[in-house]
Amino acid sequence: PGYTGLKCEKDINECASQPCQNFATCHDGVNGYVCQCFHGYKGVNCEKEMLNETTTDRILKIVDRVDAASNGPTFIRWGRTSCPSTSRLVYHGSAAASPSDHHGSGSNPLCLPKQPVYGRYADKQWGGILSGALYHMQRQSKPFSNSFTNRPVPCAVCETKRKRATFMLPATNRCPSNWVREYHGYLMSSHYNTQYTSQYLCFDDSPEVAQGVGSFSSRGSDFYPVSAECNRGLPCRPYIQARELTCAVCSK
Repeated sequence: PGYTGLKCEKDINECASQPCQNFATCHDGVNGYVCQCFHGYKGVNCEKEMLNETTTDRILKIVDRVDAASNGPTFIRWGRTSCPSTSRLVYHGSAAASPSDHHGSGSNPLCLPKQPVYGRYADKQWGGILSGALYHMQRQSKPFSNSFTNRPVPCAVCETKRKRATFMLPATNRCPSNWVREYHGYLMSSHYNTQYTSQYLCFDDSPEVAQGVGSFSSRGSDFYPVSAECNRGLPCRPYIQARELTCAVCSK
């Protein structure tokens, strides 16, 4: 219970259906969820309004509702065009980075909007270069299907609700206690043997392909699953040689 997939390798997000009511925060668990209620509400889904509220309770309820509408930190959901139920979509677009066969340009991948706005320009002058980020699977369709190879990577910029911090946790698909998991997936980066060195990114566990763009035969910014090399400083237990690493984006 709580998992899906041929080998039960995917954790089901019980918060995806947004079961919590009255602005409550949903915390996903294994085969279940917990709703963190605002002041003045109770019940499994925070569906019941408490009676006989004190003046303090009423004030705290108003403060909570203001908090719910306030801005929080942002994060990028790599591989998807939508945001989880725990956040709001700012915009979605295409992932881009320096081409894999180039030495220079930036090392940080970007989430480009669907429609650019130009200022002053002179065409056909090459300085820094951005090309589309592409999925690249090497073997046995793991962790994603080989059908994703050379297909463009979408992205979504998401704004958290009532949160003050976000971070990406590598090598596990679960967040620490008291942190909310925004999404989880697999650690991806440029190939270790290419000229371009990228940052490590967390690609969503259920990826999509950028719409309106086909496959590419030429090299773009290729992103590969990241594996642990446990004989170079990492302990070989619990880390397993050449096994693909998971990741999670967490907020609080």
